[in-house]
Amino acid sequence: MTTQTLPVETAQLSTERTLPRHLVHRAALAEVFLTDFQSVDEETFHASAQLPSAHFYYNDITGRTAHDPMAVFESVRQMLLCAMHLQHDAGADTKSITATATMDITDPEPLRTRGPLDLLLLGRVELAKEYQGAVSRVIHAVRILAGDREIGTITVDTAQRPDPVYANLRMGHRTTMPPSSDTVCAHPGGAPVPAWLVGRERAENVVLDSARTAGEDLVARLRVPVAHPSMFDHPQDHVPGPVMMEAARQAVLLLAAERLDRSPGSLYLRNVTASYLRFAELDSDITVTARPVTADDGAVVAAEVSFGQDGDDVARMRVQLGGIAGATAAEGSDAI
Repeated sequence: MTTQTLPVETAQLSTERTLPRHLVHRAALAEVFLTDFQSVDEETFHASAQLPSAHFYYNDITGRTAHDPMAVFESVRQMLLCAMHLQHDAGADTKSITATATMDITDPEPLRTRGPLDLLLLGRVELAKEYQGAVSRVIHAVRILAGDREIGTITVDTAQRPDPVYANLRMGHRTTMPPSSDTVCAHPGGAPVPAWLVGRERAENVVLDSARTAGEDLVARLRVPVAHPSMFDHPQDHVPGPVMMEAARQAVLLLAAERLDRSPGSLYLRNVTASYLRFAELDSDITVTARPVTADDGAVVAAEVSFGQDGDDVARMRVQLGGIAGATAAEGSDAI
């Protein structure tokens, strides 16, 4: 166990209550994980969060013995939305548009608890650019700690745009106004992937359907969960990045099950690097393709995942899955 020397300011952070919903862009109180935020100086900010012990989505993991790294990512995502307002003085009419995001879980052991888990988030501004006196692009790097152990790091490159500019950007590849998620049909056609094959207990949390193999690749359709109470906590005019990140994980878990006979319960999300190339539209099918690559840095499974829509890639990701300690011999550590 590595002991961290923590900034004195973090002692002032509280986990007694959640922050106001509007600061983290959530509609439901149950979806707010951030409990406090502190702007230290122009380049440094801290926050605290609590991962819930019971959650319809984030705790729905086959044979769950640990908190989901995607819940960690959501906590940091909320922190950075809060930072947009409290660190960078963005108004309520500002939209955040993610260009790239990387999560690296270097020590999953602190996540191995069934109860609630308090997190300490240490953020810094790696790069900030301004346009007409307002921050227009910012790269944030965040260290995630539980107690005195560092779980990992998350880095996000984000553009910040006022609503009128965002509205123009949304029409960049469209000739009609984008629909809102609360007006489109949920899951039109397609057979969903069985939940247990992608590490889920509830079918409602499966985001892939019509899966098939194509040579070494795994190909499926993105099952956009527009009625999901967590992934679509409030209406959206596009498919959110975290939904595609979850789809990438599920695609690689399915790939591991088919290629290595690995149980999803023996694997965890170790690293994901995502590049969002354009808005993922709600009114056109998105094809998810997972291609195995050579695993490195001790990963059990590694794959490149692309999201194709109307002939172009809207996002690309690299996903690495690690093995959970105590996995059986049948769930060995050979890479694809």
